[in-house]
Amino acid sequence: MTAAPLPAGARPPTVADQVRHALRALPPAERRVARALLAVYPAAGLGTVASLAEEAATSTATVVRLAQKLGYAGFPELQAALRQELAGRSAGPLERLDTAVGPGPGLLPSVAAQLGRVAASIAATVPQAEMDVAVELLADSNRRVVLSGGRVSHSLAEILGLHLERVRGGVTVLPRDRVRRLATTFDLGPRDVVLVLDLRRYEAATVELATRARERRARLVVVTDTLLSPATRHAAAVLPVAVDSPSPLDTLVAALALVEVLVLSTMHAIGPPARARLERWEDLISGETRT
Repeated sequence: MTAAPLPAGARPPTVADQVRHALRALPPAERRVARALLAVYPAAGLGTVASLAEEAATSTATVVRLAQKLGYAGFPELQAALRQELAGRSAGPLERLDTAVGPGPGLLPSVAAQLGRVAASIAATVPQAEMDVAVELLADSNRRVVLSGGRVSHSLAEILGLHLERVRGGVTVLPRDRVRRLATTFDLGPRDVVLVLDLRRYEAATVELATRARERRARLVVVTDTLLSPATRHAAAVLPVAVDSPSPLDTLVAALALVEVLVLSTMHAIGPPARARLERWEDLISGETRT
């Protein structure tokens, strides 16, 4: 029972993808194993069969059956897949330099085609149910929305904030400074939504922010890559995107496409109040251009 193949430009399904795909069809005992694995992913799958079985309050045979239903010969093969994911998490631009597209007159059309497929892959990598939860939270005018990202992905948080504040109020983009960012968590509560972007290689400061947000009982949305940031452990919604690129540098194309879809979906979910706010924005911008 494995997930459907992803389009070109996206990573093959992770173990987490396969577990989520299978979850609804699993019997109760295997579902407990699946949830235990996802709750502390991927660390829960890197211990012994017995430790995972104990965490899920079931037998070792149930753990093995789940591994086989996911398409693995047994638990050791599932663990090998998890270790391969971990190796991919830590790979940096230097390690990927030899596989990058080389120079030449065909570089522009080749890279453009590949990045187009990466952008389109969000239809396969982002589960609709997770997207629905994220949009419902972002569209709730009774909730404050707080946005943050990592060294590079924080620029996407800023873009998302610029667009979201055109269709709803109560949107804050956190500063890059770690101490000031964490200080804002003092005022978080159950009516707040915290959306973080954490793409490989994951940043401890972003995971720390996500952890503190959940300790304050805020609802957490995580945009990450398909190998899944450790911050997803605390999330109400997880939105994975492909980051593999023909360049040695990870691409933000899919993450940016997702930001655009999030804004449009949120605008539709808000309805007439979003249109009214957009009209006020247009009046403001028109006044600025005339002066």
